[in-house]
Amino acid sequence: MKLSNLSIIIFCHETENKDKILVALEDFFGNILNSSELIETKAEGHYGNSIEIIEYKLTGRNATEVANKIFNSFDYADLILLLSTLNERMEGSKLHLRIDKQRFIAEKKISLKDGDDIIKIIMSFKGKVTEQLKEELKQIANRNLHT
Repeated sequence: MKLSNLSIIIFCHETENKDKILVALEDFFGNILNSSELIETKAEGHYGNSIEIIEYKLTGRNATEVANKIFNSFDYADLILLLSTLNERMEGSKLHLRIDKQRFIAEKKISLKDGDDIIKIIMSFKGKVTEQLKEELKQIANRNLHT
């Protein structure tokens, strides 16, 4: 399945070590992030705290490669959760994922989290792909179940 683009968005609070987050991303995704557009902006939180928003934007083959790495890194339980909530996570041809940031930094593990302190991933597909995506996720889940 081909993506037109993919964004990885990290909200880095002033109490967090930004370099630790970026190193975890580079370790997990490798050099592919070097080919992305990197956008860094500053924002202010509810209590006046500083938040840095870091966004990696990938297109074409690089976006597809990152998406495949994410999908193949989910454990079986996360794949089943994703399959059962896929319609709620889709907005037209965009898939919105929320990844547990602390688990990712500590364990280099991709896992879904619907709360706060997340890495947001937005995958934009070419056309409406919900059913095709479900089938591909089922195939990945079946592989994970048998390995």
